[in-house]
Amino acid sequence: MAHRVETQRIRVNLRSGQTVTIPGWRVDSGTAGPCLLLTAAQHGNEVQGAEAIRRFVEDAAERLTNGRVFAVPMVNLPAVRERRPHIRMRPEQPYGDARGHNMNHWWSGEKSGNDTARLARAIYEAIGAEATHALDLHCWEKHKAGAVLVRDVPGIRELAGKLGHRFVDIRPPNDRTLGGYFCATGRVGITYEFSGQYVVLEHEVRHGLMLIRNLAKALGMLPGRLSAGHRSVLFSDECESVDVTAPCSGLFVTAPGGVYESVVEGRLLGHVLSDIDLSVHQIHAPTDGYLRVFGASRANCDVAMPGHHPYVTKGERLATVAFKVN
Repeated sequence: MAHRVETQRIRVNLRSGQTVTIPGWRVDSGTAGPCLLLTAAQHGNEVQGAEAIRRFVEDAAERLTNGRVFAVPMVNLPAVRERRPHIRMRPEQPYGDARGHNMNHWWSGEKSGNDTARLARAIYEAIGAEATHALDLHCWEKHKAGAVLVRDVPGIRELAGKLGHRFVDIRPPNDRTLGGYFCATGRVGITYEFSGQYVVLEHEVRHGLMLIRNLAKALGMLPGRLSAGHRSVLFSDECESVDVTAPCSGLFVTAPGGVYESVVEGRLLGHVLSDIDLSVHQIHAPTDGYLRVFGASRANCDVAMPGHHPYVTKGERLATVAFKVN
């Protein structure tokens, strides 16, 4: 039997006296069970999770067997509208220069804080306080493979291993993030990072949708078997990785392929065209494993246009290959 999808509008009074309304969805099975909070776009340029959430809500409306789903696909709507990571940012301003407006440093918010803290508080009071589990969706730079981020907490680690994603990072406690705040208050908080900012990519959305469905199945909220996804799940504390660096300065031209893929030792990853003597230097995988990073990757590369440029300097990272330690 289909369940009704209710649209909830969360009103937030800003310091300026203006009011912003954040829309979200509720799906209630009518049967007792977990309460799953789904959020995306805490940073306004990290939007892939919004589409994954939309598709999951449609699924939950048809198949939710117990519990409730609260979903906010654009939790930091002012930043989304400004097309910036945080509100009131200048073009190409780096993430770290948030000036107090990094929403994922503000949970569970402050009623009398700045506008970002007020957004977090209003959303938490409206739906977060009721939730037993939270999955917070973010996006890393395009050259970096997506990953599940969790604390090494009993039960959460095992749950992360069921989600079918290639990479699971064990992270130290940070109670100010949304996922960290849930863990600090005795609940389950998980973060997921898609690959790529400022874009919505079909293959990434499918990754995210599989992950949300698997989480709901693992919690007993959806019927069916877990999707296999990436059959080899690599936990960061059970893996090692090797960086591949540029042997000289020049243009890094990648070979076909991308992050998540398996590679064997010696596989051609691309070449660097030297800007000194125009010599060509082939780049090969140093070991068997999986591509965790691939391309001329730099912090904030999706925020500032120079970060996209394939020009590399000697010693700059071109790829990272991760592999499980036997």
